[in-house]
Amino acid sequence: MKKVIVPVLFATAFALVFTSCGSTPKKDPVSELQDDVKDIEDQTTDVIEQIAAVDNTAALEKTEAARQAALDAGADKIAAEQFKVADSLYDGLKSNDAAGVDLSVPLADVEKRYAALEKYAKALEAKKKIDEKDLSSYDKESYDAGCTALSDFENLNSSTNLLGTLMFDKASMANGKFINVLNKAYKQLAKDARVEAFKAKRNADSVKAGVAAKAEYTKAVEEFKAGDTNYAMQNAEVAFNHYLASTQQFNSVYATVSEKRAAAQAAIDAAKAQVAASENYALNADQVKPLKGDKVEGIEEEDAVLLEEDKYEAPESQEAEISEEISDFEVQEYEGKDSSLESLVNDAVDKLNSLSSGEAK
Repeated sequence: MKKVIVPVLFATAFALVFTSCGSTPKKDPVSELQDDVKDIEDQTTDVIEQIAAVDNTAALEKTEAARQAALDAGADKIAAEQFKVADSLYDGLKSNDAAGVDLSVPLADVEKRYAALEKYAKALEAKKKIDEKDLSSYDKESYDAGCTALSDFENLNSSTNLLGTLMFDKASMANGKFINVLNKAYKQLAKDARVEAFKAKRNADSVKAGVAAKAEYTKAVEEFKAGDTNYAMQNAEVAFNHYLASTQQFNSVYATVSEKRAAAQAAIDAAKAQVAASENYALNADQVKPLKGDKVEGIEEEDAVLLEEDKYEAPESQEAEISEEISDFEVQEYEGKDSSLESLVNDAVDKLNSLSSGEAK
């Protein structure tokens, strides 16, 4: 039996040794677990580093600037409730900034809300000016569109799916349409006011106001030219105000100089009457007791120069040269983007589809 068992055991041992030499030794389960833990730790570290690297400074600054612009426009008083909502959202986002979370998307929405409130406040101001000065007829279509957009914006407060972008588009539409009305109105008003200012200048020139009241005349001319400069820059409302001021000043100069000229003419007429009376008296005296001799005491020679000759500049040279016509310009109309929640969602879906197709390629 011993002879049989020993060879078998030896053969088995040899087979095991041979088999082990031809295969990879199996990894220790503990080592495998340690490697897995190490991989997870490395991935976690990478994620933490990425989160820590998020800097919301630029987005916060843009939102703060939009908030300040809304404050400057008076939105905190005109739209107090909406402003409080925006502030509440903003404060919540600022408190999360320390956590290193990317806040760019929600901050962009709050920024749009503040920008929308700024536009809303300006739209109300523009509408008030239009109504007070009765200017809606200059562009009734834009005025009606502005009123509709304004109403739409105010109705958004009851919406449960309110987006900053939607608020901004509606407020911008209202403000832009009212600006259309003001631009067209003041363009026409400025053109009409310039015609009147030119007439007033012509009247002032007719009484030589450039000489008789040079300082006042020059001021009126400067106002007129300031109007032309602003009109050329399409600042029609500013131009309108300059033309009005110029007209008033030219009219004032004309009235003042005309009054002085009338007084001077009256004095001349009185002096002529006195001269005529003196001539009659001298004629009578000469007839009663004529003077004898060529030289009479107290009477100068006929060709005697009593005063030095005065040299006056021609009054026409003091008239300012201003063209009666001015180059016109076309008012740039605001068209705007009339958004709705549905259109915004559709735009977002289109963008996602576009990105997906790009990645697939």
